[in-house]
Amino acid sequence: MPYRLFAFDLDGTLLAPDGTIPPGTRAFLTEIRTQARITLATGRSLASAQRYIRDLAITDPVVLYHGAVVWDPVAREPLLERRIPHEDARRAIAALAPLPVHVQAYAAVDDPTVYVAQVTPPIAEFLAKERLPAAEVHDLGTFLPRSPVKLLAIGEPEILTTAEETLREALPELTVVRSERTYVEVLPPGTSKGEGLGWLCAHLGIGWEDVVAVGDQMSDLTMIERAGLGVAMAHAPTPLRERAGLVVDRVEEIRHALGPAKERRGVQCRSSSG
Repeated sequence: MPYRLFAFDLDGTLLAPDGTIPPGTRAFLTEIRTQARITLATGRSLASAQRYIRDLAITDPVVLYHGAVVWDPVAREPLLERRIPHEDARRAIAALAPLPVHVQAYAAVDDPTVYVAQVTPPIAEFLAKERLPAAEVHDLGTFLPRSPVKLLAIGEPEILTTAEETLREALPELTVVRSERTYVEVLPPGTSKGEGLGWLCAHLGIGWEDVVAVGDQMSDLTMIERAGLGVAMAHAPTPLRERAGLVVDRVEEIRHALGPAKERRGVQCRSSSG
């Protein structure tokens, strides 16, 4: 096999809509792990991703929070951890306050609690999907005890477009990503899956040309466009599919592109964070 590391997004990529890993996908992962490393590159928190890390018996570090954190599941500690500056987080929450969105704060990697002003129906649905506990703190901006790892706003797509524009204008130094149709996430400066995976790449001594990166959202673009083989799911946005080297309906279809004669891009592993 010409690749050394496979990095998979979770939602919409490895996972079916019900949150399970399809049998064909699971069989493919079992097949490739005899010859290559497997990791996750997800926007999920550690508490949300943990059951998949355990289920798939992943022992290599994983990329969480869209690249803000690289977590070692064996040592049970972060190898890389970025945070939103405290005052910037407060300003982001204030900027979102006039909009009809439901804001969550993730205080720390080792804290599974999602902090919210109120558990509204959209937040309750999110918590059930990701199996996370919540705490109501009423005034989220005042509550924040320290710099959080990320903020997440849930809302209707057209409202989130306004939220993105508002956040980018008010806080251009922060990273703002549209992770799903109804999610906008606020992340530390310089955060992306490409940067997080690039850091991990360097940590493991693996070049980008030896990486397969797979995802389905624009938040996956920075890793897909740099990997030796960037793979987009067929339901991904058009710009992501256009930048990918391969488009598949199911993850297991990647096996057809893994022959030794396949051409690979000679891109060196690079990351501004290390």
